[in-house]
Amino acid sequence: MKTDIITTRLEHDLKVEFTHICAEVGLNPSQAIKLFAKAVINHGGIPFELKAKQPNSLSIQAMQELAQGQGHKVADIRDLF
Repeated sequence: MKTDIITTRLEHDLKVEFTHICAEVGLNPSQAIKLFAKAVINHGGIPFELKAKQPNSLSIQAMQELAQGQGHKVADIRDLF
């Protein structure tokens, strides 16, 4: 079977952490990426939900207060804390 090469760039810390976790489950990074590619094919898309980070409930409450004109103003950052 003919094989092709895929090249990607990762931040150093991301690569180190990924490689470490792969080793813990008995894989090398190349094998893990092949498994991911096969899972995408079998699933017909990304095999997990992709979502943008959502604000927590406290942040949502603060945004609602601001939208309703109920926010609190401070003179400077020290007053905020």
